[in-house]
Amino acid sequence: MRAFVRAAFAAALVLLLSAPTIAADKVFKRDDLAEAAIKLEAQIKADSGQVTKSIAELRRDVDAAFQRGDDRGGVRILGQIVVVAPNRTVTWLRLARDLRQIRPNDYAEKNLLLERAAAAAYIAYQRSGNSAEEAESLVVVARTYVDRQVWRPALDALRVSLELREVAEVRQQYERLREDHGFRLLDYTVDSDAASPHACFQFSEDLPGKRTDFSPYVSVAGQDKPALSVQERQLCVEGLKHGERYSITLRAGIPSQVNETLTKSADFSVYARDRKPMVRFTAKAYVLPRTGQRGIPVVSVNTGTVALEIYRIGDRNLLETVVGRDFQRNLDRYDLDHLAEARGARVWKGKMAVEQSLNTDVTTAFPVTEAIGALAPGVYVMAAQPAGAGKDEFDSLATQWFIVSERALRAFSGNDGIHAFVHSLDTTQAKGAVEVRLLSRSNEILSRKRTADSGHVHFEANLASGEGALAPAMLIASDSEGDYAFLSLKAPPFDLTDRGVAGRAVPGGLDAFVYTERGVYRSGEAVQVTTLLRDGQGMAVLNVLLTLVVERPDGVEYRRAVVPDQGVGGRALVVALVSSAPSGTWLVRAFVDLKRPPVGEATFLPDRVELELTSKASGLSATSAAEINVDGRFLYGAPAARLELEGEVIVSAANQRPGFARYQFGLSDEDVATTRQPLENLPDTDDSGHASFAVNLDKQPEATRPLEAQIVVRMAEAGGRAVERKLTLPV
Repeated sequence: MRAFVRAAFAAALVLLLSAPTIAADKVFKRDDLAEAAIKLEAQIKADSGQVTKSIAELRRDVDAAFQRGDDRGGVRILGQIVVVAPNRTVTWLRLARDLRQIRPNDYAEKNLLLERAAAAAYIAYQRSGNSAEEAESLVVVARTYVDRQVWRPALDALRVSLELREVAEVRQQYERLREDHGFRLLDYTVDSDAASPHACFQFSEDLPGKRTDFSPYVSVAGQDKPALSVQERQLCVEGLKHGERYSITLRAGIPSQVNETLTKSADFSVYARDRKPMVRFTAKAYVLPRTGQRGIPVVSVNTGTVALEIYRIGDRNLLETVVGRDFQRNLDRYDLDHLAEARGARVWKGKMAVEQSLNTDVTTAFPVTEAIGALAPGVYVMAAQPAGAGKDEFDSLATQWFIVSERALRAFSGNDGIHAFVHSLDTTQAKGAVEVRLLSRSNEILSRKRTADSGHVHFEANLASGEGALAPAMLIASDSEGDYAFLSLKAPPFDLTDRGVAGRAVPGGLDAFVYTERGVYRSGEAVQVTTLLRDGQGMAVLNVLLTLVVERPDGVEYRRAVVPDQGVGGRALVVALVSSAPSGTWLVRAFVDLKRPPVGEATFLPDRVELELTSKASGLSATSAAEINVDGRFLYGAPAARLELEGEVIVSAANQRPGFARYQFGLSDEDVATTRQPLENLPDTDDSGHASFAVNLDKQPEATRPLEAQIVVRMAEAGGRAVERKLTLPV
């Protein structure tokens, strides 16, 4: 048996080419079994070598081996039979059964034997044309999964087997297995601490999506149509009220995504208790403005008194706190004790009376300046909990980090250093004469400057390019009025790439813009290459020799030319393509020094074929096919005859529905998955370069939003390069 494992990878490729094709139209399909079947057949073929005996002789040898108790020998000979007759499904099925009967030497071999038995039974199922044999093969597959305690595939195999042939024993096994491990209700929870309580029921399998109506399966005494929500394996009854008891019934028939329904109804008596006393803060923001409302909002529930503590971390200990893991995180009692001992000090402790309304959020502003007076430089930490709550040192407390400031600080980093700007939070006006300090990772002050009247201050590149302990880590702004603000340079920057405005990489000392007058050329044409050489600030670089290197698609250098400055940093070069120029993407690189990386590059593509897609159809659906016409021609005039076509249909959400400009349809928060359907068996183009074929949708996403189908067709040239065109039709 061990030899099977060693031979797997050596013979797999041979089998992919030579094994009989496994049927693709069977109901029961599993990728893991299909892969295991390929490997198993390859191992058997490699272990069996050249089989010289006839099938009749081998069958006699198998019977003799099992009669003398040599199960492993019998399995080995069965492998020789399937090598000689790979389509004898009865032999594969017997092999699967006998593999299950072998007594394993250890747990690892037990799993190995069960995997091989499942693969052999799967081969028998796929290659059989007899429903009885298919059903029996699936029973063996199911039993191997049961032996490994893998319940879902076992249930699926037994269900399909019963659809093929009803057998009382198999039915009993299926019902017993389904009751213990099929789709069923596992547990339920009641979230009474939410502002609006809800009861959630957890199931063993995923539930259908948002478009399924579960109201026929859920009843709440006293409610005609309860509010329901679904998330993966959880069904929730929303809109409960605190202090009330509910009788909830889940009826049999609740659907799932595994073709099973809930077999039994279940009744529940659910009580939504009053909310526990709780305190929290409203936001993660840490800058409290000096003007207007100066209180920090504290939200309390079911408590009349809130216990509060305020700690201050000084200016010189600020860096380690902000760059570390604690900043803006809820702290526990242990963290606060450690903070008071090592990094800061408690500046205020007390209690605040708040209004109490049963089960209702009550927001109260805590007057910071009245409690602690004038604020010193640094960051403050306020911790809160209901008065009288326990003091477990590892229970997280509601925590608010804050500074009180009228200054807004922002920064930009580039190859010329760090640019910082200070503005008023109240008026947005620039603030001049504000001292800004640049701190390194080791808390050393790298530089100290004052802002101009525009609020701008610039720290040079040599200050911003430090590494390790000298890397810039924080900006601190302070002025003569006692205002104070800080900004971490180690926090993730605001990223614009997801908004389509990422821009190109920041250029170095020299930057070359290389472009051609168009992107696609015919062989034998001339390519006009233009190059503009600029410095890092976009200014023209004069009197510098530039080397342009042209490379073919295979990476071979086609031409090299030294081009002098032809005025304001511009240069032009004509590259003549020979008539035998290979198709593909050509590359032009610009070098100032050939020993260094290029300062710019551009690509161009000699194309040979033009492809056009047309259709008279107004749309596409699962029931209505669209006729697609393809016309191709070589750019030198001849029709693109006898060329292969391939393609796919991509179905996705559309922005608009035809005829309803500026209107939107469907649920705004609906996430529509894009689906791809390959176009199979497309015809080659005829002698005139024309081809036509029908396209319909096998399956389309379930969505309330309008859909569109993008038909993608590629025409392959003789050299293998493909030209791609797209045609979009509404679904």
